[in-house]
Amino acid sequence: MPSEREKLVRDINGLKESISLAWMDMISKPMTAAERGELRKSIDTLIKDLDSLRSKLDRVPKNQS
Repeated sequence: MPSEREKLVRDINGLKESISLAWMDMISKPMTAAERGELRKSIDTLIKDLDSLRSKLDRVPKNQS
């Protein structure tokens, strides 16, 4: 069973991947201004979630199992 730290790291890596894919969509696909705005809001939300998880990770002891 994964530790809390391992779960957070997995979730952080998943969010990083989602952010990367969203940016790739933004730069590679033709979009309307409204579509770009919605995608940007989505990216901003992902970044906030990522920051929150990173903060939680900083509070988890490194030797926690």
